[in-house]
Amino acid sequence: MHDINVNAAVVSTCMEALFPIRHQFADRFYAKLFHQMPQVRELFVHDPRRQNTMLFSVISMVLKGMDAGRNMTVEMAEFGRLHAKAGVREEQFPIFGAVFLDTLIEFLPDMDHPRIAKAWWGVYTDVYEAIIEGMKAERAFQAEDRRVFRANSGRALN
Repeated sequence: MHDINVNAAVVSTCMEALFPIRHQFADRFYAKLFHQMPQVRELFVHDPRRQNTMLFSVISMVLKGMDAGRNMTVEMAEFGRLHAKAGVREEQFPIFGAVFLDTLIEFLPDMDHPRIAKAWWGVYTDVYEAIIEGMKAERAFQAEDRRVFRANSGRALN
């Protein structure tokens, strides 16, 4: 684990600075994300305003949990299960993180960018590793479910 308390504090400071302009930030972030990965646009089924709110809500929840000293692994793994069901792929996380960081730097031009980058990647890596574990667990569950279904599909139901 990275120095999560220091990193989370830096990321929290960034989020606080962005809060008044969160909708503009989220609009810009998603525009950049869809430019980098046009194929993910179809995964975003919510109204763009709701999606913007969800983005900041999830980040806020994670940061508050970390600040309170909670182990966020179980919650993030469940979040990962939901992402797997939605069709998110593991290889998309580094791109998501890079685009988010790029947008942070764009919107916070006067902040210490190397410090933001270190903090963001520290927190983001810890979080997305737990999310990916949840995604793997969900995919394993789905594969087992398909295997059992196929094995039982040849048998007559009583």
